[in-house]
Amino acid sequence: MSVMVTGGTGFVGLNLVEALLARGEAVVVVALDDVPAPALRGFAGLPGRLAVEQMDVRDQAGLVGLMRRHGVDRLFPFAAITSGPEREAEAPEVVIEVNLLGFVAQLRAAREAGVRRVIAPSSAAVYGESFYAHARLDEARTPAVPVGVYGVTKYAVERTALRLGALWGVEVIAARIGSVFGPWERDTGLRDMIGPHWHLARMAQEGREAVLPAVIPAYTWVYSRDVAAGLLHLLDMAAPSERVFNVCSGMAWGEVIVDWAARLQAAYPAFRWRRSAEAGEVNVRFTETRPRGAMDVSRVAQTGWRPRFGPGEAYADYAAWLRETAGGV
Repeated sequence: MSVMVTGGTGFVGLNLVEALLARGEAVVVVALDDVPAPALRGFAGLPGRLAVEQMDVRDQAGLVGLMRRHGVDRLFPFAAITSGPEREAEAPEVVIEVNLLGFVAQLRAAREAGVRRVIAPSSAAVYGESFYAHARLDEARTPAVPVGVYGVTKYAVERTALRLGALWGVEVIAARIGSVFGPWERDTGLRDMIGPHWHLARMAQEGREAVLPAVIPAYTWVYSRDVAAGLLHLLDMAAPSERVFNVCSGMAWGEVIVDWAARLQAAYPAFRWRRSAEAGEVNVRFTETRPRGAMDVSRVAQTGWRPRFGPGEAYADYAAWLRETAGGV
């Protein structure tokens, strides 16, 4: 049997594929583009088996055929457009069609092909305005008040997945993923909100000066390898009593990003960074400027999973990965 990862050439997708291959799984990646060459080189030494198929995830009949041909029994339907304000203003229909209707097509295909478990890709974005009204955000008590079209689609995916899963007899678990950074982040043209850690790394490699804002808000950032581990934990859980889980670090992790800048400066001598209160000087942008609450991970912790990487461990591992992959992808 095998695991299918749609959107498997994207940021979270590549981390998932790597983790699955590392434990010897047969993995089927479905995407519109190819797996990046550095990833293929890295994955080649892992014990699992990789198959790559190019297909639009809205092609339900095609997906059923792929699932049956590859013996898929578990699915990560992670193909999505991570849209920012400009794309949402210009093409909201496309974001909704891919993120929500594409997800429904994948879930229906999973039903027809006999897939036994689906991990639905929700997001921290479902909390929306609640980030500014609550110090801790949990799955049971914190209202979901998404703001952007992306967050709205993720909440719709979550609720639709749970409803249709119950109606169709497909076991569904929804993962509310925090703000991710780390290995395999890249500009695919489908992620409008690439994180500041990636931008700092690029500036360091290019020997440019990075200017961070004087005030950096708290974020519940989470390292990409922890996200992959958390998602595999949800995939493997026996008889879960809950169906929605925060998958994040649980830490108010904002100002600590200056440690990443300092580590990059030590590794790339031509790189310089500083902070400025002048908005016009800042060239490392953050998607938030207001203080935010932290996502609570106690529910998933009760099932036996906790993130492994704090800031120090994550930055050391990310820097090592940049060296090993000759600067990333």
